Amino acid sequence: MKKHLLLLLMLVVTLFTAGNFFVSLHAFRTQESAMDSMMRSYVLDLAENFSNTAAFTGGRGQAQRHGMPGMMRFRMLSADPALQSPEAGGLLVLSREGRVISATPGAERLLPLWKGSAPDEAPREALDAKGESYYVVVRPLDNGNFVLAAVSRTYLLAPLTRVWKTWILSAMTTSAVVLAGMLLLWRWLAVPLRGIAERLGNVGWGKERSVRLYSGPLAELESLSSVIERLAAESFEKEELKKRYVTDLVQAQEATRGQLARELHDGPLQSTVAAVKRIQLAKQSAPSDADSPLRTYLDTAEEVVQAAAGEIRSYCETLSPSWVRLGLSSALEEIAGRFARAYEGVEIDVDIDMELEETAAALPEEHVLSLARIFQEAASNSVRHGGARFVQVELHKEGDLLRFSVEDDGSGFDAYAYVGTDFEELRTTGHRGLANINERVRLLRGTMRISSRPGKGCLIEILFPNPPLPGEDSPSLGQASS
Repeated sequence: MKKHLLLLLMLVVTLFTAGNFFVSLHAFRTQESAMDSMMRSYVLDLAENFSNTAAFTGGRGQAQRHGMPGMMRFRMLSADPALQSPEAGGLLVLSREGRVISATPGAERLLPLWKGSAPDEAPREALDAKGESYYVVVRPLDNGNFVLAAVSRTYLLAPLTRVWKTWILSAMTTSAVVLAGMLLLWRWLAVPLRGIAERLGNVGWGKERSVRLYSGPLAELESLSSVIERLAAESFEKEELKKRYVTDLVQAQEATRGQLARELHDGPLQSTVAAVKRIQLAKQSAPSDADSPLRTYLDTAEEVVQAAAGEIRSYCETLSPSWVRLGLSSALEEIAGRFARAYEGVEIDVDIDMELEETAAALPEEHVLSLARIFQEAASNSVRHGGARFVQVELHKEGDLLRFSVEDDGSGFDAYAYVGTDFEELRTTGHRGLANINERVRLLRGTMRISSRPGKGCLIEILFPNPPLPGEDSPSLGQASS
């Protein structure tokens, strides 16, 4: 109901206004018809009243002795207040030849209206030489003469018609203005508001620097659009600032890891290698007796130091992996092999579209490292927390984007609980895995979708732009786009 309330209100007002307009139009036409009928009846009464008297020139017999003289009857009828003004109309007594025998004051000018009129014909409307409208009727007299009655429609009905027309036209004009106003309100307000609402639902906050929602004649909607545009710009700047922060943070982490790997390699690893060499030299100087305690101690020391050297090499490889320079396919295969050795019974399958083999091989080291870290984090969470025994890693093309996904058959979790969640908040609650993955996704300038239900495994999908081939210009990873 709320969704269509504005539309319903505008529809009700529009229908009421349109109804009022048509009712006013009908009233105007009805009033015109009533006025015409009244004037036709009036002019007919004038003619009938005179034609029913004795003959104008006076006849012989009973009618002459007891009837009122014709001249007196004519004068009494012509004394009608409505006929006192020559412009209002008049009565004419005409001979068979059309000669005026008698007339009310000024009525001679109505003689041209005689043309086209026939006795016993219903009142008709005629125009005089000036174009004024008259109702005209002709009736025969007993002596063969005729009486012509004419009444001015323009003069007699002008005051009443003016009042009616003014009221009705005012109502019609008001209705038309309101109707036009509602149509303009719908066109300039309701439709733009609906467009603004739909556009706002699709705005990528933090991803669009300029969000122009309205450009029209209403200053209020212009102001609303300007406020939203400013908020979008601020959101974009905050997102870009966060991206730069994450970029700097990850780069600092990788730099620290690289430095730590170099320190371990150049320090403890070299020392352990040197210790192994010294132990091996000591074994050469020790008694060759296999049961000698010194020989046993040296063998144990060599084994321990060799294991320490292997762990240090593993740490160096983890902190600053050499497989980054081998391309994404080799990097993922290397990580999958290490996981399979570290977690016995876990199967990891890497699937990259053949069409993307060249793209995967040409990915910048920053992309390879980010995707590899995402895979490491996701696979580690799947095995350690979800108890997964199978992990599927895929790289496919989806439109103009690349789709990187990690899916497992583990115990899963309620992914709906994390919809709309700021992944940085998860870091403070101990869910560092998703927060770390989200950091890498930001570096790729991509988006992450998580699909999971308890007992149904987990699917992490990452969509990111296809990086340009070597030699093409593009902004560095994680930098804000203009």
